[in-house]
Amino acid sequence: MNFLTKTYRILLLGVHGVAGALLLFSAYSYLIPPDRWSLPLFFALAFPVFFFVEWGLVLLHLFLAPRKYILLPLLFLLLAFPAARNYFPIHFSGTGNGEPELTIISYNVLQFERAREITKANPILRLLQESSADIVCIQEYPALGVNEQKKFGRILSHYPYKYISEGLACYSVYPIVKAEPIRFPDTDNGACLYRLDVKGRKLSLVNCHLESNKLEKSDKELYINMAKHPTHTNELLPQAKERLLRKVARSSAARAAQARMLREIIDRLTGAVIVCGDFNDTAQSYAYHTVRGSFGDAYISTAFGPDITYNAFGLWFRIDHILYNDSFHAVDARIIHKRYSDHYPIVATLQWNADD
Repeated sequence: MNFLTKTYRILLLGVHGVAGALLLFSAYSYLIPPDRWSLPLFFALAFPVFFFVEWGLVLLHLFLAPRKYILLPLLFLLLAFPAARNYFPIHFSGTGNGEPELTIISYNVLQFERAREITKANPILRLLQESSADIVCIQEYPALGVNEQKKFGRILSHYPYKYISEGLACYSVYPIVKAEPIRFPDTDNGACLYRLDVKGRKLSLVNCHLESNKLEKSDKELYINMAKHPTHTNELLPQAKERLLRKVARSSAARAAQARMLREIIDRLTGAVIVCGDFNDTAQSYAYHTVRGSFGDAYISTAFGPDITYNAFGLWFRIDHILYNDSFHAVDARIIHKRYSDHYPIVATLQWNADD
């Protein structure tokens, strides 16, 4: 083996090592709480980039580089499979079990800023009506006046049961027996635990809105400018570090604490449990995995391919989730791509398991 060949192989192995290490670090960075170390959360957000780089190395070996090294990127991809499945689920249809179904929709409505007037023509209210969901969970529910609240109730009159707390609302065709607002310290965000009677079955439902990144319009414009002009990144990096990265790190730390608080509450629940809402974090985050625990994710369990729920300013991520415990079996999940808010609503159909 001559010097050039040996050097080439060493460099190639070095590239594989670095690329593979970055992929695996991003795939499992959710194990590190961001309120202890913030750097891993940015690697988690970049997971799709590292994932496609690894596939690029596979293609490189297929057509150009020595094929005997192709096992290296394939091994790294296999080790990162659980994270890849979170982003790119592959299901063509759910499987029913013959038990009764329960359909739930979760929607951050941005306080109706894009569709303010409370009338039958309001596109958000029309969407909720047409969803045919049994339970509607809303985040960023606005502080409506008495008359607007009455109009809202009349338009959604097919939901005879409702509970509204600060920024959150639940409308249901089934009785809401009890509701317990959950307050997070030092923030306007929160959650609410509803106890429902679903045809004799007891259901605990958690509707949550975890800490937002609190990015202002100027911050989002800076992000867009960096994405459109990557050659100017060095000039914009100091601003990005000060205005974007620090805000994301602070909010992620807050979500970590909120997620642990929710997990403690969820762990005390018995029977059927569903958790839904705006997590403000992806399925690759510490907050998501903490809240999810051993629960199923309706989208990951039934959908095909990646999708988004946040749709503004080029920050395209799936940050709204519907989770369920082993009392249920997911048969369908879909995201409704209507831009009436900065979020798309997510809808899931669950079936009760036979022994519940």
